[in-house]
Order: sequence, then C-alpha cells, then structure tokens
Amino acid sequence: MTHDRSSGAAATRALVALSLATLVALIASALGGCEAGEARRAVVLWHAYSGDERAALEASAAAYNASEPLVPLELVAVPYDAFADKITSAIPNGNGPDLFIFAHDRIGDWQAAGIIEPIEYWVDESIARRFAFDALAAMAYRRSLYGLPLAAKSVALFWRTDLMTAPPRTTDELRAWGTAFRVSYPGRYPLVYQNDDLYGHAPWLHGFGGTVLAEDPTGDGGDDELAIASAPAVASLGFARRLVTQEIVPAEMTLTLQATMFNEGKAALAISGPWFIGDIQRGVPWAVTTLPIVSETGRPAAPFLGAEGVLMSTRSRDKDAAFAAMLALTDDAAAVLRARRARQVVPNLGAYDEPDLA
Repeated sequence: MTHDRSSGAAATRALVALSLATLVALIASALGGCEAGEARRAVVLWHAYSGDERAALEASAAAYNASEPLVPLELVAVPYDAFADKITSAIPNGNGPDLFIFAHDRIGDWQAAGIIEPIEYWVDESIARRFAFDALAAMAYRRSLYGLPLAAKSVALFWRTDLMTAPPRTTDELRAWGTAFRVSYPGRYPLVYQNDDLYGHAPWLHGFGGTVLAEDPTGDGGDDELAIASAPAVASLGFARRLVTQEIVPAEMTLTLQATMFNEGKAALAISGPWFIGDIQRGVPWAVTTLPIVSETGRPAAPFLGAEGVLMSTRSRDKDAAFAAMLALTDDAAAVLRARRARQVVPNLGAYDEPDLA
C-alpha cells in the first residue's frame, strides 16, 4: 500500500475544518442555551398585595428589571387567605418562590421548618442603617436575620367626620360619648374592632400595663415566657367586656362586617390598620388618629407593631440574585414610591428626608 501525501493532507484539512465547524456550532449552541437559560432563570416573588400596594410593587420590579435584564424579577400574586399555607407546603417540597412578602409573625415557625434562609451573610452595617431599628429587629429571630422590612403596620382609630366632631381622647371619653351616641343613633354602634382575637385586644392589654411575653432576662435570644396571666391583663379584659355590655361595640365582629358598618354609617369609629383604607368607599367622610389614652392607667392604648418584609426561601435557586432583588425592593427609592403611591408607612429612614413624606 502506497502513501499519498496530497490526499492525506486534504483529509487532515477536512478533519480540521469539520472539527472547527463542530466547535463553533457547540459554542453557539451553548451561548444560545445560556441566553435562554438566563431568560428562564427569573427570581420569583410571591405577594398578596392588591390595589395601590400592588401597583407600587410592580413599578419597583419593572425598574429593577430594566437595570438587571439577565436575572429578572417575576411577581406572582397569591390570595392572602391561602398565602401562608401555600408557602408552608410548597417550599419544603422544592416548589414555591425564591422570595415572598409577609409579616414577621410567622418567622419563628418558618425558621423551625427550614423554609426561610438567614440573610445576615449579605447584610452589612450600611444596609442595616437604612431601616428603623424596630422594623429590622422584627425580621430577626434567634440571632439571625431573615428578611428586609418593606412597611411597618399597626392599627389606629378611624372616625367618620359626619357622625362626630372629634374623636375621643381617653377611654372615659369613649364610654361617655358612646353612651350618648347610642341614644342619638339607635341601632348604630359607636365603635367596631376585632374584639375576638388577641391582635385586636392588644391595644387595651398594653394600655392597662399588660404584656403577652416576658422580657428575655438573659438576652440570649431564647424563647420568651408567657406573661399574659396578670392583673393588668384581667383589667383589660374587664374593660373590653364593659364595652360589649354597654353596647359600645358589638359582641362579634369580622373584617367584612367592620368595613360594611363603617361605610354605611352604622359605626362611627373603627380600630383597624392601613389595609382598612382600601375598604372605605368613595364619598365616606373619614379621618384617622391615634388610639385613646387608657384612663385607668394614663397609658396610651398601644397596638402590636407589625413589620412586613421580603423573605428568602431556603430553596432559592440563586441566592445572590435573590438578595439583589431584595435589596432593590427595599432601597430608599422603592420606599419613597410605596409611601407616595400606596401610602405605606415605610421603615426607611432616608425616605423621610422627602418634604412631603416628612
């Protein structure tokens, strides 16, 4: 067998050309797959916002996506009533979102269940200083931080300006005015609030000097002890009972009924939070003020403070990208947008440098 140098060289050139073509095709395929993968690899955030709160959140997400096109933020609205249960069941099974928005009160349960990721690795002092201490502290549990706060929420006193000239400043004024109101407006109630749960009762409990949990004496971040069985707690329950027996408030109340009675003028006062504003119908004349002073103690009726924040799932596929989205949604610019558009009480201290918010 003879060796043909020219044919061998041609074969070699053809093989090299084929290899280069194959390599180029593979690189192009890989790049194309990477681009498609990046388009699919969105950071998914669940929320239960509606109305102006949803619009403000969507505007912030759109601004973020305009600056971070490779890892976009995808918002998914989930009904509030099913939200916590869906989070609890979805994330442990490898489903659910990378991020979600919720109040701080479930952080302990979700931490124990391995649902939420501690984020102190990404948070430095400059980020922490962005927020009011109480709001940021509410996102912490057992010496770890699990969220960045979006809003601080608590109840206040809403009043119909067509049914009264000024709200009561003390609980004695509330009861005296309420008795007169019942005479002037038979069949109507002076006040409506969620008097059948601890959250609704908390302003009176604290105003009488009671508390739910004892302060942690060791400061080690361990579980606090219940301290609700106390004389101030008994006094607060006696006061709440008198409001019912004197027909200042109804014996039972739901959120829907509360809004209906206030809108229809069947109640002059309502204790509720900023979420109540969306339930007030157009044309209803109203104002909002602080809760009254408890006459027996001289203390203000003090509700729970709720902090609502962005939390990260332990199953988040790209935790660095997820935290970048958290950071953008809770920066001062996003907070100013939510404060102006959604009327949220934002925890960002810098937001109040704006004259209209200050």
